[in-house]
Amino acid sequence: MDYRNNLLLASAARLYSLGVDLEAARTRLKELVGQGVSYDSDEMKRAYNEFNELEQQWKALEQQHLALRDETVKGGASLYN
Repeated sequence: MDYRNNLLLASAARLYSLGVDLEAARTRLKELVGQGVSYDSDEMKRAYNEFNELEQQWKALEQQHLALRDETVKGGASLYN
């Protein structure tokens, strides 16, 4: 398999893993809201900061992944070689 394809697959795996973590952080925020935890509490702020950090990482990694995908496709490589 082509080197770029390997990078693309590794990028997709990292994106998936980060997505799992992001959804867990989102669920935690929803749970805190459902429990009536104050938005100003330290617990809520920590949960929000964790979610926000993961979301920013997701957005950056997604952009990198899409750029790598486009580069790989333009380079004539195929994931199925």
